[in-house]
Amino acid sequence: MAPRRMANVLSDNKKQQVVALGRLGWPLRRIEDETGVRRETASAYLKAAGIPVRPPRGWGRRPPAKPANGTSTDPGAGRNPANDPSTDPDSKPANEVSTDLAWPPCQ
Repeated sequence: MAPRRMANVLSDNKKQQVVALGRLGWPLRRIEDETGVRRETASAYLKAAGIPVRPPRGWGRRPPAKPANGTSTDPGAGRNPANDPSTDPDSKPANEVSTDLAWPPCQ
């Protein structure tokens, strides 16, 4: 009869250590550095214990672009009233505009 081969299984002590560090919120890379257990293996044990594991960030991948704000068929939409000339007959023009840097203005 051929000898039975046993799959690589972590000791209970290592499993408990990985799960404890995961519960403390340690990232998988830090758990790997501290325990010597590969990130993929640690991730599997944490998921089995019900501890959420953050997905990889994905270097170079960007999230999909957000859609533009709602469009309007109103021709006046998006205009800034402060930039529009006033049609109010009682409105007054600006008092004085000076490009001089001196203050107070010389009279």
